[in-house]
Amino acid sequence: MTAVVTAGGAAGLSRRHRAWIALYSLDAGRQDRAEILRQNSVTEADLAEFFESWFQMRSRTTSMAA
Repeated sequence: MTAVVTAGGAAGLSRRHRAWIALYSLDAGRQDRAEILRQNSVTEADLAEFFESWFQMRSRTTSMAA
């Protein structure tokens, strides 16, 4: 499932959370990168800034599921 935040839904989320959603969507590989960035109102710089925290969180949840 690809998570998408529309402009109306993005208002209540922090930039970090929108970047995490975009990173999960990109990881799923189901949509065009530019479209994911647009839908989540984030930039490549936002993805780069929050990648490490997303990766750590993703690694934790993956290890907990195993």
